[in-house]
Amino acid sequence: MKKIVYKLFLVVVFILRKLPRSMERAFFRFVAYLGYLFARKTNKIIETNLNFVFNNSLSKSEIKNIQKYSYFNLVLWAQSMIENLDLTDEELKNTVSIENVHIIENLKKQGIPLIFISAHYGNIEMLSSYINRFVIPVYQVARESNFQEIDEFIIKAREASGSKIIFRSGAIKTLVKAMIKKEAVSLIIDQNINSREGEEVEFLGKMAYQSSSSANLSRKFGAYIIPIAIFNQNNYKYKIKVYEPIIPIKTEDEKEDIKRIAQLEANAISAIIYEDKKQWFWAHKRFKSHYKEIYEKNSNNK
Repeated sequence: MKKIVYKLFLVVVFILRKLPRSMERAFFRFVAYLGYLFARKTNKIIETNLNFVFNNSLSKSEIKNIQKYSYFNLVLWAQSMIENLDLTDEELKNTVSIENVHIIENLKKQGIPLIFISAHYGNIEMLSSYINRFVIPVYQVARESNFQEIDEFIIKAREASGSKIIFRSGAIKTLVKAMIKKEAVSLIIDQNINSREGEEVEFLGKMAYQSSSSANLSRKFGAYIIPIAIFNQNNYKYKIKVYEPIIPIKTEDEKEDIKRIAQLEANAISAIIYEDKKQWFWAHKRFKSHYKEIYEKNSNNK
């Protein structure tokens, strides 16, 4: 059954690549709209998160707009992955601009290992493609699905831009090797995890757990952590922002060092989200570890 589904998937991808760009994008906008109409449980999670973080201060119309935008941004990742298969360097440079790229270039010249941290924010596919093609090749940690063939397609699509995809299970060994070689790695650190997997931080004004992998690597190998984000703009244009790096902290108190670095990371990601809140993917149950009850108030969130 999976082979049939995969072949159908490849047929759809083939057709979309042959369509005029305007028709292809219209198709994805329609898919996003259907998502908004029918994914009621996800809509409720988005609303719950927004009301929780912003203390019920957002209007219903603003929440509705963010819900719609979340689906648009989600399908935009898939759309861009397909479009990037045929995107030339010139087209990419005309589509994406970047601020403060000198921060990366200066650290690269010094031979300092780099850790990019980001969130499910803006068009992360375009972010990855641009950085890997024009700035620096990056090892990216990805979540493995239960559909091997689709995973292989995604890996090939992303690695076409120069990135090196590694799955989360067993990723640490590869990340350590990259740090030793003074290379760059990329981690998305905005999802909910449990207390055994990370550090407790304040994120968007609320308590949460956050992966400590980047903090551990930074402390151990003297790697600079660079917060980075891409902002969707009008007419399918994008702007990448590179932020001031988090300098590694290493004292005799390893536990406190990791905690301090993790909080600095949480501060950086929170600030990015506050810049334009609609571009973050609010559909994660981000605060479940500490505030499970907010997702249980409505039976649709089970």
